[in-house]
Amino acid sequence: MKRRKVKEALAILEAIGMPKAQQNERSALSLLALLNLGRSDSWTDAQNPLMGITPIMDWMKANYGKNYNNFSDMCAQDWYM
Repeated sequence: MKRRKVKEALAILEAIGMPKAQQNERSALSLLALLNLGRSDSWTDAQNPLMGITPIMDWMKANYGKNYNNFSDMCAQDWYM
């Protein structure tokens, strides 16, 4: 079962017109990372941290337990934004 915050992020990606290929968990987690929104945070707590690819992957692992070993792993799964 998907976590509530990830489902909400997916709904946002759809609402802003992201292509279907980018309406996935990786993109949702990337959005949450770029807003620094953990599981228990409110959307009103959104921030705007400067974050590159490696810190995004580290954030996904620390906050949602999703482990991407490196950017090539993400690319190998047809991930791009």
